Amino acid sequence: MRKSRILAAACMGMLFWGGCESVELEQRSFPLAVGIDLQEAQEKTGGKETEGKQVKEKGEEEETERKLVVSFDFPDLAQISDKGKTVDTPMAMSLEGDDLFHVEKSYENNTNRILDYNHLKAVVIGENLISEPKRLRNLLLVWEQQERAARNISLFVGSSSAAKILTLTEETEGSMGTYLEEMLESQKDFSQKKIATVGSLINQWHNQNELLLIPVLTEQGNRPTVSAYAAIENFEYRGILTVEEAMQVFLSQGLLETFTCEPDKEEVAEISNIRVTTSVEQEEGQPVVTVSITGQGRMKIGQANSVGQQYQMEQRMEQHILTGLQRCAGKLREEYEIDMTNSYISLGGLNRGLYQVYKNLPDEYSQNVQQMFEVDIEILNW
Repeated sequence: MRKSRILAAACMGMLFWGGCESVELEQRSFPLAVGIDLQEAQEKTGGKETEGKQVKEKGEEEETERKLVVSFDFPDLAQISDKGKTVDTPMAMSLEGDDLFHVEKSYENNTNRILDYNHLKAVVIGENLISEPKRLRNLLLVWEQQERAARNISLFVGSSSAAKILTLTEETEGSMGTYLEEMLESQKDFSQKKIATVGSLINQWHNQNELLLIPVLTEQGNRPTVSAYAAIENFEYRGILTVEEAMQVFLSQGLLETFTCEPDKEEVAEISNIRVTTSVEQEEGQPVVTVSITGQGRMKIGQANSVGQQYQMEQRMEQHILTGLQRCAGKLREEYEIDMTNSYISLGGLNRGLYQVYKNLPDEYSQNVQQMFEVDIEILNW
């Protein structure tokens, strides 16, 4: 009899908690993508001097504090519900607020629902926000405090605005969050560890010791496409890299599964089994990082008819890759003060003496470090 009462109580408890969860779900909204922008700059005119404080004269311009504009992409529940029942939340909407916390409160007040990020697949940040470190820190601070906001959510930058990217749903056959997730999964050239996430940007904020490239989305044929990469080093926005430059950066860091080498139109090889080793030495008082790259190539266009021709082909491939790496490294150092090899993050293990010299000085290290490259490619199907 006692066992029966215990079993009955357990069943009632399960029903009780199940009922509560059902009610909770009905009161939640599950965005699949979130876009975050800063308002466009607004200007106001000042008046006169008061109480000893200098106020801008009438006619002078002063920029006001800009609010966040947060856009949400929700799933079409009519497509995924067996009963075809939809909620009264629109599939897309945007709200403004001083910060993410106030935007979420505004959403709750306007919809009588709370936001749940458990199913969030992508976060798109506008370029005008990614270049404002103070506002970006405030955003990440609130994000860290979210219980249901995971760190492994894919991160993008919107070239014009994040809000515009989230509206490109006419040709994407579903939600923008799902489309962006599938787009990343289809990129077979990359190692999974290269994908920029909200967590990697948070690590940038706390540690400020590495280079992070975030894919930039632009509209092409009413679809979002990756047209460039935003470079963030030591939590400072450095600028936009072309896709070709980003591929050189990823290659130098060992983040590519395959790399296409094209010395000319008559010779194209796909390089795989890429192995990258890095060392850092001190020469004439300056750090020098040496990156050694090996790989195996398969010809997609072109062929060799002898061992001698194979050797010459390999030499051309190696020189082409080497020239691209050297050119890219020089440009990024001179124009952006970026160390494309991202060697500072591993400096403690690579060279303890240099680490003691540049400890807590990542910017100075990036300015001083020189990059050297070695390339060894074996063609398999000549």
